[in-house]
Amino acid sequence: MSALNIQNLLKETILVGITDHSLQTLAGLSIISLGILVAGFLVYKLVNVIIVSWVNQIFRHSRYIFLNAIADAHLINIISIFIFAIILDVGSALIDARSSSYLIDAYVKLLVNGAYLLYFLAVTTMLGRFLSAVNIIYERQFDQQHEYSIYGYVKMLQFGLWCCAAIIYVSFILNKSPWATLTGIGAVSAFLLLIFKDTFLGLISSIQATANQIVERGDWVVIPKYNVDGEVIYISISSIKIRNWDNTVTSLPTFALTAEAIHNWQAMVNSKARRIFRAINIDTNSLMDCDLELLTNLAQRYPFIAHGLQTGQIRRNVLNLALYRLYMNDFLKNNSLLNHDYSNLVRYLAPTAFGIPLQIYAYSKEVFLEEFEETQSQIIEHILQTLSDFGLKIYQSATQLPSDNNL
Repeated sequence: MSALNIQNLLKETILVGITDHSLQTLAGLSIISLGILVAGFLVYKLVNVIIVSWVNQIFRHSRYIFLNAIADAHLINIISIFIFAIILDVGSALIDARSSSYLIDAYVKLLVNGAYLLYFLAVTTMLGRFLSAVNIIYERQFDQQHEYSIYGYVKMLQFGLWCCAAIIYVSFILNKSPWATLTGIGAVSAFLLLIFKDTFLGLISSIQATANQIVERGDWVVIPKYNVDGEVIYISISSIKIRNWDNTVTSLPTFALTAEAIHNWQAMVNSKARRIFRAINIDTNSLMDCDLELLTNLAQRYPFIAHGLQTGQIRRNVLNLALYRLYMNDFLKNNSLLNHDYSNLVRYLAPTAFGIPLQIYAYSKEVFLEEFEETQSQIIEHILQTLSDFGLKIYQSATQLPSDNNL
C-alpha cells in the first residue's frame, strides 16, 4: 500500500460508528498515536535488550581500550533513540498528506518536528558521549593518576555542543538561519546571563581550575569557609562534590574553587611525607648541668651518649635539656618510620610562662590518618618515657587543692 491512508482505513473499520467528522479525525489520530508509542516502545526495548546489551557486552570484554570506553560511555545506546525517531518519521509518512483536515496537517507536522527533535537529540548525545569516551581513554591510557585531567574541557565542549544543537534546532523550526536566531538570542542575552549566572561562572572556574591544576578528582582538600575537609569525588561545570571524612557529602558551586581559599593536601599525599609538628613544654625548674653520675648512667643506657662522650662530641657539665635535644635528633635520624628526604629535627621554641617548648619537627612516611597517628604517637610516647632519665620534667600547672572551708 503506497502512501497508506490510515485515516480512511480507520473510518471504514474501527470508527465506523462515529458520524461526526472532527471526532472521527481526533479518534483516528489518537489510535495512530497509541500505535506509534506502542511500536516505538517495543522496538526500543527489543533494540536495548538484544542489540545494545549484546554489543556492549562484547565491547567491555574486548582487549581494545577504545571499545571498552565506547561501552562505558554508553555510546551504543543512542541507537534506540534513532530507531524511535525513524518510527515517528515513518508514522508521519503513513498519514495522507493531501488531506484538507487541519487536525491531520497539524498532527503530521507535530510528528515530523518530533522526529527531527529526536534526530537532533540522538546526534548531539552521540557526540557528547563520544567526548566522554575520549576522556575515559585519556584517563586510562595517559592520566591514571589524574594529574592532568581533561574532564573540565570535555564538560565545556559538551555544554557548547548542546548550545549549538539548540540554536540549530530552533532555527530549523522557525525556518531561519542560525545567525538570525543568534541575533534574536542576543536581545535577551542579559536575561539569560542573569538566569545562568552560576553556570557561566562555573564554566570559567572549571577552565581555570583545570588549566591551573587547582584541584582534581581524588584530591584531599580543605575549604575553611564552608567547613569542608575531605576528598573530591565529582567536578562539573556547575558544581563540585566533596566527601568529608565524616562520610557526609558537601556540594559547592564550581566558582568557589577560584573565589575561596583552598588547602589542597594532595601534594603531601603524593610526596609520601606528612609533617609531625608537636611541642612539649619542659619545666624550667628541672633544668640542670649533667654531673658525672648522670652522664655515667645515661652512657650505660644510650649508646649515642656513650659514643659522644668517647669522641668528645658531648662535653661534661652539658645542660640536660641540650643533651636530650642531641639525643632526640639522633633518635629521629635513625627512625625508620620517618621520611629522611626532608628535615627531621628537635628544636626550641620561645620560652613561655608554661616552660620551654621542645618541638618535634619531622616528616612521617605514612600520610593517611591511622598510620600517621601511630608514627606520631610512638615518637611522643618515647619522649614521655625517656625524659625522666635526663632529669627533665614536663611542665604541669599546679592544681588548686580544695580549702578546709569547702570540705
